[in-house]
Amino acid sequence: MLIMVTGGVSSGKTRFALSYASRLARDGIYVTANDFAESPDKMKAPARLRTIHMSSEHSLPDLLDHINRESNLFAAERRIVIIDSLTAWLEGEMRECWNTQDRMRLRDKVDYMKEVVSSYQGIILIVTNEMHGSFHPSEEEKLFVSWMAEMNRLIASRSDQVFLLTSGIATEIRREQTRY
Repeated sequence: MLIMVTGGVSSGKTRFALSYASRLARDGIYVTANDFAESPDKMKAPARLRTIHMSSEHSLPDLLDHINRESNLFAAERRIVIIDSLTAWLEGEMRECWNTQDRMRLRDKVDYMKEVVSSYQGIILIVTNEMHGSFHPSEEEKLFVSWMAEMNRLIASRSDQVFLLTSGIATEIRREQTRY
C-alpha cells in the first residue's frame, strides 16, 4: 500500500503522517531528514517507530530497498515505513552536486528511487512537498523542481491514498474522482 502526503512548507504534513501511520500499523520505521531533538515544539515519532535519520551514510533508495528485501513478507501489512521527506532527501542530494557528472549520478539515484518505491512490498507513507518554481530559476532549481514534480506524479499515480495538507487540514484526494 502506497500513501502520499503532500502540501506546502509547514502545512502539517509530518504531524498528520505520524498520526495517520499510528492508526495503520503496529510498528514501523520512520526515515527522516529532520532532527526533532533540536525543536521540542515539533512532534516526535511515536516510540513504536524506529527512527533513522537521513545522512550521507544512508542513501535513501538503498535504505528503502534494503528494508524491502530484508522484511518478512507475512508481516509487511502490519508494518509501515514513513519517508519524511522525499523533498528533504533530494534537496540534500542536490547540495552535493558540483558538476554535470554529479547531476548525472543524481539523475540515476532519482530513477532508482522511483523504481524502489514502485516495487516496495508493504505499507509505505511518503511525505513530499508541492513544487513551485520561481520567476527566475537557476539551472539547479529547474532540475530540482522538475525531478521532484516527476517523482510526485509517479507516486501520486501509484498511491492508494493521497492526502493534501493546507494549513494543517488534510484532504484526501482520490484518483477515481480526479478529472483533467
